[in-house]
Amino acid sequence: MVVLSTIAVLVLAGVSVKFGLDVRDNARADERDHAALAAANRIAVQLVTLNHSSAKQNLDAIAADSTGSFRDQWNKISGNFASVLQNAKVESTGEVKESGLADIDDAHATVLTAVTSTVKNTEAPEGQQRVYRMKMTLDHSDGRWLVSNVEFVA
Repeated sequence: MVVLSTIAVLVLAGVSVKFGLDVRDNARADERDHAALAAANRIAVQLVTLNHSSAKQNLDAIAADSTGSFRDQWNKISGNFASVLQNAKVESTGEVKESGLADIDDAHATVLTAVTSTVKNTEAPEGQQRVYRMKMTLDHSDGRWLVSNVEFVA
């Protein structure tokens, strides 16, 4: 009887520890998922919210939230892009309508976003509504999620 009671207590303790570890792992995964999705949403908005009067700051913010080849490409084009924004007097304001994780682990995430923006410029002073679908790849680096690739998809 004592042996059976001891075995039962050990089994229950093992199940309790396993359950506790599963709960902790799920909470960590939820925090990771939320952080990656929040970063993707912020970066998606940055990509479509641009203003000729703050072009350098807008473009620098995108560079600060990027990594790898995307950051290298962005740094190469951002100087010319700032000139285009200023010359055309671009004012664009965007928002994420929907987003979701397509894939994630502790190092990488793929996020799909549906984004809208209103773009005003010298050719469209009243503004034009634009709709974008983005597939974003993010890398986790130094405690931050950074965009490493952006694809505009149909």
